[in-house]
Amino acid sequence: MAYSKTKTHMFVGALLVVGAAALSATTTKQSATTTKQRVTLGRVRAIVAPSVAKANFLALGSELEACAAAGCEWLHCSVQDGVFVPKVSFGAPVVAAARKACPDTVIDVKLGCIDPENRVAEFAAAGADAISFHPEATKQPAAVVQRIRDAGVAPGIVLNPGTAVAAVEPLLGLVDLAVVMLVSPGYAGPKYTELAVEKVKALRALRPDLHISVDGGVNAKLAPELLRAGANVLVAGGAIFKADDKKAVVADLIGNAPHKFQNIQAADNNSGPGGAASPFEDDACPDA
Repeated sequence: MAYSKTKTHMFVGALLVVGAAALSATTTKQSATTTKQRVTLGRVRAIVAPSVAKANFLALGSELEACAAAGCEWLHCSVQDGVFVPKVSFGAPVVAAARKACPDTVIDVKLGCIDPENRVAEFAAAGADAISFHPEATKQPAAVVQRIRDAGVAPGIVLNPGTAVAAVEPLLGLVDLAVVMLVSPGYAGPKYTELAVEKVKALRALRPDLHISVDGGVNAKLAPELLRAGANVLVAGGAIFKADDKKAVVADLIGNAPHKFQNIQAADNNSGPGGAASPFEDDACPDA
C-alpha cells in the first residue's frame, strides 16, 4: 500500500511539473506575440476616414480602393450589434474584406456592442489596426483597453453625446484615440455639434498627441469648426461614396487653409485609431 501511494504521489508530481512547463511555454508564447502593435500612425494630422457602412457592398473592393487612391488614409468600420446600438451593421468578414482590398490603409473599427472585450480577438484577426469601444458597454473599460493593445491593435474610446470628458479622463492616458460622436449612434435625431466641439477642445487640451475623431454626419460645412477645435480624423459616409470626384471631396473636407490646422499639434510616432460609422439610411441615421 505504501509503495502504491508513493508511486501515485510521484505520478501526480510529474503531471504538475509537465503542466507548469506547458503553462510557462504558453505564457511565454503569448507574451511574445501580443506586445508589438501592427501600425504606427505618426503625428496628429488631418485625415478623412470613409465609413465603410456607406459603401456599395456589391462593389466593396473597388469602392474602398478608390477611397485610398483619393487620399483617405483610414477606413472606418462601425460594428453595431442591435443591442447596445439599436441597429445591426456588419461583422468581422467585412473588415477582413476591407483589409484585403486596402492592405496599406489603416482599418479603424468601432465596436458598438455590449461586452466589447469578447469581440476584440475576432476583429484583430480580421485585420483591424485600431479598435475603439464605448466605455459604458463594459464593466472594466481599462481591461478592455489592455486587451486591445495586447492583440497588437491601437485602442480607442468613444464618447456619445451623453458621455462627459470627465467620465473618460482616467482612460485618456491609456488609449491612442478618442471618438467624439455628433449623434447618438443608431438613432435619428439632432446633431450635438456645439457639445462635440467643446469635448474636442477639452480632449485636445488634455492630450495634445491624441488622435481625435469626429463622427456623425461630418460634412464640408462642419469640418472647419471641428478642425479648429482640435479634431484630426473626420469620419464621412455618403459624402465620399456618392462622389464621382472623391479626391475633391477629401480636399474640401480637410482643405489646406492654415486656420483649419492651428490647434492640431504634432506627436512623434503616436499609434492610434479613429472614428465610427453607421447604418444604411443617409438622413435618418447620419452617424456614418
